[in-house]
Parts: sequence; structure tokens; C-alpha cells
Amino acid sequence: MRRPLILATLIVSAIAGSTSAQYAVPQQTSYAMNAAERANLQLVHDWWRDIMRGANRDIATHYMPANFISRNPNVAEGREAFMQALKTRPDLLQNQRVSGAPEVQFAKNEYVFLMWANFIIDPKEPAKIFKFNTLDLFRIADGKIVEHWDGARKVVEADFGAKSKGGGVYNTSTNLSAREQDTRRLGIVEFRDILQYGHTELAMKVMAPGYMQHNVNVPGGRDNFIKNFSSRPQMPLADKWITPPTLELITGNFYLKFDERLEGPQGRQTAYYRFDMVRVDDGLIQEHWDVAFPNGIQR
Repeated sequence: MRRPLILATLIVSAIAGSTSAQYAVPQQTSYAMNAAERANLQLVHDWWRDIMRGANRDIATHYMPANFISRNPNVAEGREAFMQALKTRPDLLQNQRVSGAPEVQFAKNEYVFLMWANFIIDPKEPAKIFKFNTLDLFRIADGKIVEHWDGARKVVEADFGAKSKGGGVYNTSTNLSAREQDTRRLGIVEFRDILQYGHTELAMKVMAPGYMQHNVNVPGGRDNFIKNFSSRPQMPLADKWITPPTLELITGNFYLKFDERLEGPQGRQTAYYRFDMVRVDDGLIQEHWDVAFPNGIQR
């Protein structure tokens, strides 16, 4: 499925002078999903239309149980609290105002992942438009959305207890095809062996020369990736993560690593969520996304 490239061309032209390479790409959907996963993806699309965009409280029970969990640290527990926040403080829900379709989307097992492209103008140089990414992750059970993450960080004073400190149900993808096993292997090389253990020389074996980097703060291309990260200390490789992901989802040629992070003073910490994702084709990592926001620009 391809979307018009007029906007993409304008964006690339607008930031051509930037030191950070950017790539606008067509919408991408995993085609490795089974029928149940496609149904889960459709459920989330319907929820987005009726709840996030329509704010229709009358049909919220169709999509969400009463004990629905929002992992947004600014929203209290339960379906009614979420709907109240959507009505009175929609700015607390990170992607409530995004328009168009997700840039990447897929379902795996009980999870549905949406990644959105966002754009911000450099206030110091209005001719520059920067692209950054945000996420929504959902867990489906018994035909309803029971849990939702959106990457938002704490901005309100209220304390909503343990639910905003993590503790959800997180599983790793199972029943991987041979292709998905290779996708996972390559994703682990980038995120564990290169970025955690510091072995940037492995990029020559696992990344395409034209590796596309969607982090606005990191230049594109395999050689620039190596140059950017080569200063990291190198440690002997091991078969375990230094900082393991909270969740891994692998579908077709997409590898998603999802992380729970804690911030705030000891005893009052709250959780927020990040992701890293790669696309693999022709036996090499072709493309990378994460949640990095443009350096030097105030949110």
C-alpha cells in the first residue's frame, strides 16, 4: 500500500540542509499476520475511529472492559477514567491528534502496534521541518482492548499508584517462521551486540549500505551509523542482553523491541515506554525507527 509522495518530497526538501538525514517512506504493514491478528488490527482501527477520534463514550464498552489499563502515567486506572481524560485533557494522550494513517502497523499474537510519523518546525529556522516517531501499543483479550501504551511521560502531579509503574502482561513473540527467526537474529545484533556491547564493526555484516535512519539526531547510511556509535565502549560479546527489552515482537521482516523505563525520584518513580524497530530485507537491516525527539527543540 503506497501513499502519495508529494508531502514526503516537500519534507525532504525542507530539511535538505539539516545535518541529520531523514527519509520519508510509504506506509508499511506486515503481511505475515494471520486472520486473528488482522482482526485485532482492525479492532484497533475501529477503536481509533470511534474512541480516539470520535470520543464516543456511548460505545466505549464495546471496545474496552471496565478495568481497561492505560499505561499512560497521567491517566487514572479504568475505562471511565480514560474516557474522562480523552474528554477533558486530550493533550495527555500522546497521539490523540495525529492525522492520517500510521507509518508502520502490525499485529502479533495478542498485541497491535502502531507507529506514527510526527513533524515539527525548527523554531530557530522555520524552513526546517523535522520528523520524529511516536507509538501506540495495545493488548487484546476476548475481543476487547484491555491494555494500552503510548509512550507519554509524566506531566501531571496526581499519583495513580502501581498501575503507572508498569507491571503489565508482557510476552515475547512465539511460533516464528524461519524468516522471522532471521529477522530477530539481525535485530538482536543491532540492538544488543552493536548498541549495548559496542561492536560497531558488526554493522558491516548486518546492515545495508543505504541503511535508512529515522532518528532525526543520527545521520543515515551504514557508514555514518558506524561513525556515530564507534565511540561507545566495547565489551566482550555474550548471549544475554545488558538491558533486556520488556517485550519483543517479530512479524515478517519487522523486529520491534519495546522497553519500560523508570524516571523520577526514588520511591516516586513512574514508567514510560520506548521502542526501537528495524525492517529486514535481502538478509540485511534496511531501516530503523525509534522515539528520538529532535535535539535542541523544546517539546
